[in-house]
Amino acid sequence: MGPASTPDPLRVALDHFYNLEYDSADKEFTEWLKEHPGDLRALNYLAAVILQRELLRRELLEAQVYGKGGEVYEGDKQTLSPELRRELLGVLEKAEGLADDRLSKNRRDVEALYWAGVSHVTRALVNLTLLKARMDALGEAKKARKLHAQVLSLDPNFTDAYLVLGMYDYIVGSLPWYMKVVASLVGYSGSKTRGIAEVERVSKQGNWAREDAKSYLGILYYREQRYPEALAVLRALAQSYPRNYVVQQEIARVHKAQENWKAAAEVYDGIVAKHDIGTPGYAEIPLAKILFQAGEVWGSQGSPEQALLRYERAGKLGDNNIYVFRAELAAADLCVRLNRRAEALRKYQRVAAAIPNTSEGKAARQALKRLGENAG
Repeated sequence: MGPASTPDPLRVALDHFYNLEYDSADKEFTEWLKEHPGDLRALNYLAAVILQRELLRRELLEAQVYGKGGEVYEGDKQTLSPELRRELLGVLEKAEGLADDRLSKNRRDVEALYWAGVSHVTRALVNLTLLKARMDALGEAKKARKLHAQVLSLDPNFTDAYLVLGMYDYIVGSLPWYMKVVASLVGYSGSKTRGIAEVERVSKQGNWAREDAKSYLGILYYREQRYPEALAVLRALAQSYPRNYVVQQEIARVHKAQENWKAAAEVYDGIVAKHDIGTPGYAEIPLAKILFQAGEVWGSQGSPEQALLRYERAGKLGDNNIYVFRAELAAADLCVRLNRRAEALRKYQRVAAAIPNTSEGKAARQALKRLGENAG
């Protein structure tokens, strides 16, 4: 393992990375690699920076998009743009080539095995999130697991390697019984309990993967409805990385799961307030989405007027974002409830005209039909 007791030369780059400041992280890692071109760690983090910058741009960093019916699973297989393919896959191929070169000289090079596994994790995420190729993603995840199992067979104290094994154990352990039988036939018998314990171990004792383990642990606690533990992990991350607004969104999501609408509203409103006063890290938030989410929780706690204020602000943003129209549709529904028929009609008409072939456009047309029937 890397020496945890010495100052980390990549500390500044990693601080930018975990605060979603991907351009700054890219610059720091790139400058470091000019002087240290064989640094497998920096190369793999640079690949992660490029991937996560694209996921942030597409609003695919929130954990909720990976749940059942989540946005990441919508649509058919995709391709990468030539620019992204050249940038992202170029870094990954370089990292993989360096790892292979080291392993050709020493098959027991645990650091090379570890970072080779991390490269496969990144490829798995590319396949899952950007290419929407789930079977390819599974294949890359299996390769990562195999490599990290090799790491632990050579060095049982290489704690970071437990993260991939833990996530794999949890996922396989979460499958329906008939899928577990299939998994066991090919040599994998997962366990949710073991998986969480392995991720917890990395979050406490890991070196390079400790912060990533904390993020995954928050997701696993949420899935297991261990909400106080999820909040504790996420609040610690928020304190360490105050410019990371996605962590704030995850905190709000836990509050919503507990039906603590007031706390969730405070978090969303806090994100918007930081955006409005220019707090570092909050200038480029997906404002329409967060206003829509804020409106939802204000509505859930029985404050339609407060919900309407947030929906209407989102609706006035004017960009071609689906959450602008979702907010406008929600605002129209509230206007109907509040006996503001003329306002509701205008909002429904806008949504129906702007995005006619979406579920939101269809809902707007149905609402207009209902209002017409009621008027008649």
